[in-house]
Amino acid sequence: MKSTCRAATALVCAFTVALPSLALADPVKVPEGTEFPLRLEDTLSSKTTRTGDRFTVSLTDNVKLPDGTILRAGYRGVGEVAHAEKSAMLGKTGKLDLRLNYLKVGDNRIRLRGSKAAQGKHNTGAQVVTVVLVGVFAGFIKGKNTEIPRGATFNAFADQDTNLDGPIAAPPPEA
Repeated sequence: MKSTCRAATALVCAFTVALPSLALADPVKVPEGTEFPLRLEDTLSSKTTRTGDRFTVSLTDNVKLPDGTILRAGYRGVGEVAHAEKSAMLGKTGKLDLRLNYLKVGDNRIRLRGSKAAQGKHNTGAQVVTVVLVGVFAGFIKGKNTEIPRGATFNAFADQDTNLDGPIAAPPPEA
C-alpha cells in the first residue's frame, strides 16, 4: 500500500511540475482602434460586382500591438460589397461601396471597421454638349463603370477589443 501511495504522489508531483509547460500561452489583446494596412486581393468592378459579394484582403505590413506582439504581414481577411451600381444612361456613373468584415489570425477573427467607396468618371460634359446638338439622343450617353484594382491599399481598424489565443499562428503562405 505504501508503494502505491508513493507512486501516486510521485505521479501527481511530476504532473504538477509539467503542467505549466503544457498550458497555452496567455491570450494576446488587440485593442479597439488598432490600425491595419490592407491590400485588396481581387479586382472589383461596378459592371460585374453585386451587393453582398465577398472579397479578400490581406495585411500588407507588420502590426505591432501594445504588448510588443507583432502580427506579421500576410494574414487574410474578408470584406463585402455593401452597394454596387452599374453605370447607366444619362451619364450616370457606376458606384461601389465596400465594407470590411474581419481579419483572420489563426482560428481567431478580428472584427474590422473601415470602408471604401469609389465612383466612375462622369460624362456630364459630353451629355450637355450632346443635348444642345442632338436633343433626345443625349440620353444614350452612358457613364463609366468603377473599378478598384487588385492591389489597391487602404486602412481598417479593430472594431472592438479582441483576445487572440496564444501562441499566434503564422500567416498563411502567399497564394
